Amino acid sequence: MSIATVIAIAIVVLVIITIFKTARIVPQKTAFIIERLGKYATTLDAGFHILIPFLDKVAYKHSLKEVAVDVPAQTCIMNANPHR
Repeated sequence: MSIATVIAIAIVVLVIITIFKTARIVPQKTAFIIERLGKYATTLDAGFHILIPFLDKVAYKHSLKEVAVDVPAQTCIMNANPHR
């Protein structure tokens, strides 16, 4: 392979990586926390978003779905003010 072919392949790979780092699709019931240079920048809601490649990164993916919580059985519930 010639030097020109290797350079062309490297440029194509760099362009593909840049495109994947730029375009983000956030699914429904999810929020992405974005950091710019290691500092909180914004929160992305559901939909298509464009980021600044190599500066912005997805720091955390937060699910907005409801979570069921089990409550232990209670033996007695007392009124706080019995003399009303």
